[in-house]
Amino acid sequence: MEAILKAQRNLDCAKQQLQIAVQEARSAGRTWAEIGETLGISRQAAFKRFGEVINPVNGQKITGAPMSMHTIRELTERVFDLISTADYQQLEQLIHPDVREELTAELIADTWQRVLTDIGAKETYDDTHVALPAGERIDDDEQLLGTVVGVTTLHHEAGEAMGRVAVDDQQKVVGILILPPDHGPVPF
Repeated sequence: MEAILKAQRNLDCAKQQLQIAVQEARSAGRTWAEIGETLGISRQAAFKRFGEVINPVNGQKITGAPMSMHTIRELTERVFDLISTADYQQLEQLIHPDVREELTAELIADTWQRVLTDIGAKETYDDTHVALPAGERIDDDEQLLGTVVGVTTLHHEAGEAMGRVAVDDQQKVVGILILPPDHGPVPF
């Protein structure tokens, strides 16, 4: 067990050293694109993982919130379970209050009805994962700035759809998309 504890301490130390190195690189004028390229990730992924922003309203630093990818994957499937059973009251509790006026039960029900008439009832999920809004997958729990997207393939009786759920740093739903699996660029 001591070896496991030592490895965990080393990992925590390495993460802290990486955070410091990235902040020093930024202070030296390096761009998020350069940092991302060095780390083998996108510019957006580098910013979301290591970025710090100053809120112009109060001058306070905004940093990322710890996010469990497992929780986001579960939330994504729960959203589509609630939609497919028309449990809009429970779904509303998952949606950010600022978004509820735009993402109404009626709009969701109408959209789901079109899905049902095109490809039938939902049967299963496949490849549920978490991504940045631009599409890059996130595999590990991270402290991230802003919104992430839960993505899943919805298998229906007569076809598939891509389900996307945008989730903010408070783990509230801020967007839902249901698209053909081969759909081109998406807003999130």
